[in-house]
Amino acid sequence: MSYIKIGNEYLRQGKLDEAIEAYQTSIELNPNFHWAYDKLGDALKRKGKIQEAEKVYQKADFLKNQLENNQFNTYSNLRETYEKQIQEIHQANISLKTEIEQLRWIVSQIVNTSLSQLSVHFDILNKQNRVLSNKMLVEFFLDTAKLLKPNYFFDIGSRDGTASIAFKKAVPTAKCCAFEANINNYETFKDRKEFQQLSIDYRYLAVTNYNGVADFHIPTELDGNKLPKNIGIASLMTRETTDCQYQVTRVDCTKLDDFCLNNNIVLDENQNFALWIDVEGAVLQVIEGAKNCLAQTSLILLEVEELQYWNSSALADKIINELLLKNFIPVTRDFERLMQYNLLFIHSKYLNQCKGLIYQLFSKFKK
Repeated sequence: MSYIKIGNEYLRQGKLDEAIEAYQTSIELNPNFHWAYDKLGDALKRKGKIQEAEKVYQKADFLKNQLENNQFNTYSNLRETYEKQIQEIHQANISLKTEIEQLRWIVSQIVNTSLSQLSVHFDILNKQNRVLSNKMLVEFFLDTAKLLKPNYFFDIGSRDGTASIAFKKAVPTAKCCAFEANINNYETFKDRKEFQQLSIDYRYLAVTNYNGVADFHIPTELDGNKLPKNIGIASLMTRETTDCQYQVTRVDCTKLDDFCLNNNIVLDENQNFALWIDVEGAVLQVIEGAKNCLAQTSLILLEVEELQYWNSSALADKIINELLLKNFIPVTRDFERLMQYNLLFIHSKYLNQCKGLIYQLFSKFKK
C-alpha cells in the first residue's frame, strides 16, 4: 500500500499525526505529486495548523500549474531516459562507445535548447532586459548558496572580486578564494578594503589544467579600437580574430585540485564547494584540472560561448556534456549577451534540496 493510501486511512480514522507523517513520507519519495500536498494540507487543517496547511495547499496548486509545461521536469525526464539507456548498454556489455558519445551530445544539445527557450520571457534585443536576466541568475546563485552553505567558494577569473564579496556576504561562513590572472586587474583591485574586512584570499594566479607558468593575453586593441586597462576579456587563449593586439604577460598557473592540496584544503566527503568560473573561453581547462574538486562541488556558475571567440575553445554543448558526465544538472541561464552567457549547474546530490528554489525561479518566468 502506498504512503498516500496509508495516510488516507489514518485520516479517515482521525489519527492526524500518523496521517501527516505518512503524507510527508509520500512527499519525500515523490516531491512532485501534488495530491500528497493536498492531503497533507487537509490533515494539517483538521489539526488546527491553518497557516501550515495554507502553505502546503499553495505548493500543491503550484505543482498542478507546472505539470503541463515545466522545462525542468522535461529535462529530468530526458536525463532519466538517457541514464536508463546507458545502464542497459553496460548491462548487455555492448561496445557502443560511438553511439554513447552521440547520445551524450544529443542530450547536451536538447538541454541547451530547452534552456534557451527561457529567452521568450525577456526582450533580449533590449540591453536592460539582458542585464535583468543576469541579475536574476546571480540572485538565484546566491540564494542557492545560502541554502546549501558551501564551506569554500572558488572565484576563478575574479577581476575585481565582486563575486567573492557578494558570496561572502551571502554565506559568511564560507572561505573565499579569488583568482585573477590579469596583472592589470590584480594590481588595481588587490587592495580593496573588502578583501581584508571579509577575509577574502585574492590571488594573482591562473587556474587551468596544468601546473607551471602560462602566457596570459590581455587585449589592448580590438578591431582598431583601444581597450581600457582593466579589460574583462583577457584570457589564457588568443581571440579568433586576427585584428587584436595584446599585452602578453607570464603568470603562474595551477590545477584547482593541486591548489587545494598545496593549501591544506582536504578533498573529502565533508567538503562542499561552490565555483564561479569566468575565464573567457578556457572553462574546459579549469574543469580538467578540477576532477577531485568537482566531486565535492554542489554549485557552479560559469560563462560559456556558442561562437568561437577564442582559438580552440570548447563551446557550450561541450561544457554541458562534460558536466553532465560528472552528475551536474544545468538548471538555468541568462541572456546578458547573445552568443556568450552564464549557465548555472547544481550537482544531482543536492537537487532535491534545491527544488523549492528552482520552482520559485521558474514561477517568475510564467506569463
